[in-house]
Amino acid sequence: MSEVFPPKSDDADLIAKLEDEVLALEIENHKLQQRLRENEYDRKALLDIQKLANVGTWRLNHLTYSVKMSDKLAAMLGIDGEAITQWDDFINALDPSAELAIKQQLHNVFVHGGSTTFEHVVTRADGSTLYVRHHCETLLNGIGQPLNSIGLMLDVTQDKVKAAQLEVLSNKDELTNLYNRRKMNQALHKETTECLTNGLPLSTIILDLDLFKQVNDRFGHHIGDEVLVRVSQEIQNSLRSTDIASRWGGEEFLILCPNTSLNDAQKVAERIRKAIEAIQLSCPHKITASFGVGSFGVGSLQDGQDLSEMLKRVDSALYQAKKAGRNCIRVEPE
Repeated sequence: MSEVFPPKSDDADLIAKLEDEVLALEIENHKLQQRLRENEYDRKALLDIQKLANVGTWRLNHLTYSVKMSDKLAAMLGIDGEAITQWDDFINALDPSAELAIKQQLHNVFVHGGSTTFEHVVTRADGSTLYVRHHCETLLNGIGQPLNSIGLMLDVTQDKVKAAQLEVLSNKDELTNLYNRRKMNQALHKETTECLTNGLPLSTIILDLDLFKQVNDRFGHHIGDEVLVRVSQEIQNSLRSTDIASRWGGEEFLILCPNTSLNDAQKVAERIRKAIEAIQLSCPHKITASFGVGSFGVGSLQDGQDLSEMLKRVDSALYQAKKAGRNCIRVEPE
């Protein structure tokens, strides 16, 4: 029987060293597996965040000009993300009519690095419109050449829609859907400036419903509201495309007639007067209105007359119509 000799000390040291290296490799492998799991978790979390926040991303390789977009961005745009791999095709997919404008927005950051943020419209594959806030950042190499660009597109369509709705609500009278006094003041200043600049007249019409308080007292405020709505509809139906109507206050309405002579403004007022007189209400009551008409000539504007003073002149004509028996038109000379 052969004799078994114990390992030499050098062999024992080598075995121990190999065991330590195997253990270190196992520990490193465990760490790598943990990082992979964390990266996968982060990737899934990023995808979930993109879905919740309506955010899509893209990445551009400047060496090959190939582009890769996230699944969320492809879904936002209504396109097949796998089918579009080249930059020009990607930009064209955003909006064929705005391709050049989008490229110009991104050009500077592509060339010089850094980041940029801008907003634009996207026309989706189905023809619908998407409003996006677009952020792009470009990474440069050591000699200043672009390597990769990363883009983030946030869908802000709902924000735009809500902002537009709020804008309408802030400008319109809730009952009549005509401009309110605040918006009409803005329009008055704008139209006055334009008419003065172009040497054109600006005529105004102020009308006040006759004996309107009697309607509320006899039939109730719901009938009063009906009257205001019907009158507003007749005003709108009687105006030209360039005229602007507002509920100036209570039962008083102000109408702007840009590039309109005093004589033509009288014709507009008469058309409205007849339309109001013909209104048939759900109660036995006849509605009429009194009118004041005036024209802000270029000469009076250049003489520095205040807008409020000119409106007082038209208001004075309105009260002359009231004194003359109502349901008529009086003119304040230009």
